[in-house]
Amino acid sequence: MSQASLETRFANMPPLAAAKAYLADAVLQAGAVPAEAPSTADIQHIGVVGAGTMGRGIVLAFVNSGRKVTLIDPSQAALDNARAHIQKLTQRQVSKGRIDDASALALLDRVAYGRDVSVLAPVDLVVEVVPEIIALKQKVLSELCEICGPNTILASNTSTLDIEAIATATGAPERVIGTHFFVPAQANKLLEIIPSKLTAPSVLATILALAKDLKKHAVVAGNRDGFIGNRLFDRFHQEAMYLLEEGALPGDIDTALEEWGMLIGPFKALDLIGNDIPWGVRQQRAKNDPTLVQPRVGDALCEAGLFGQKTGKGWYLYDAQNPQGRAYDEGGDLIAGVCDQLGKTRRAISANEIVNRCVLALIREAWALVEEGVAQRETDVDMVYVTGYGFPAARGGPFALGHQFGLRNVVDMVQYYGAFTGQSETIWSLPETLKIAAGAAHEDV
Repeated sequence: MSQASLETRFANMPPLAAAKAYLADAVLQAGAVPAEAPSTADIQHIGVVGAGTMGRGIVLAFVNSGRKVTLIDPSQAALDNARAHIQKLTQRQVSKGRIDDASALALLDRVAYGRDVSVLAPVDLVVEVVPEIIALKQKVLSELCEICGPNTILASNTSTLDIEAIATATGAPERVIGTHFFVPAQANKLLEIIPSKLTAPSVLATILALAKDLKKHAVVAGNRDGFIGNRLFDRFHQEAMYLLEEGALPGDIDTALEEWGMLIGPFKALDLIGNDIPWGVRQQRAKNDPTLVQPRVGDALCEAGLFGQKTGKGWYLYDAQNPQGRAYDEGGDLIAGVCDQLGKTRRAISANEIVNRCVLALIREAWALVEEGVAQRETDVDMVYVTGYGFPAARGGPFALGHQFGLRNVVDMVQYYGAFTGQSETIWSLPETLKIAAGAAHEDV
């Protein structure tokens, strides 16, 4: 089959007929609780440190399961905002008929607020939700290790950081585990659980069982930068940014991928979460590895202070007339300026190329995750990216889509885009397991 035929076929593949059953099975496999798991009946009082958006959501996730939560933040303003937010969301549940007034009052009574972490001494589990700075997380969990009882589980809501480095900074690394919730934590079903080599098996088993109480789809991820979900998320957005540097515009890319089935385009997603957040992660990665391959355009946007919805401008402009965002000259000029700096001549890029490169980048990264042991099985990867990142459920996930397309076809296209972009030895390199599986497969090409 010719390269042009492969590109057209991939971008226009039909939905996967068995996707629903496949994903339901993936959820069961990923979140399986060991038979010897301790009872979660002993986990009744939860501490949450950090009253930002994620902290508030985690509070609601636990109080909705009937547990008592104490929310701690050094800022009284942050606590007041959190209290108002939790009350507002609870009242919304009443207005929708999901709970009655008495249940709402009982729920709100289960939340306590404070500024001093010392009040967390009696909690059974504490989750730190402080900013994604490893030294800060180490400091907070070290303090909590001293304050809380010897059986208290110490959880870090990190999305990228080394959980073992965080754990070893405490006096009880066996009690430390990563619990990566997703926004909004009270509603999003996904929970990545990241044990370190030092995490006690009983702690992991307890958190897996607790995830079921919270009605979460849990997956155990290896302790590597980005874990499963953000590793895929970063590669997907990285390829989208390379397409910007070659000639596409944010609207072109978002439209192509949303029409293909993604819940939200990559640049709309970045503006929503704040471009400064992944920028900080990229900066840290660059310090750790100066040879790391990264696009320039995302950093340039942040250096200009264009963080997204929070600043009114990012990849799109947001105002009263355009609350969902629109293209604007300053953003387009910035992208063109980066292309000039890089010596690139902009070209027309088709919707098919956008879909092919972004989605095939996900498939290639998915194989690398399993090969490296970051994910235990293919279905774990697919469940994570469908549940937490807006990948179309009807397509099953990156692995399911790759198998449907044919692994030898995937290899052919990965090699093609690697050569086309000049990145065949880096981000488009072929995982050995993919090459072996494609060689053993018998798909038509």
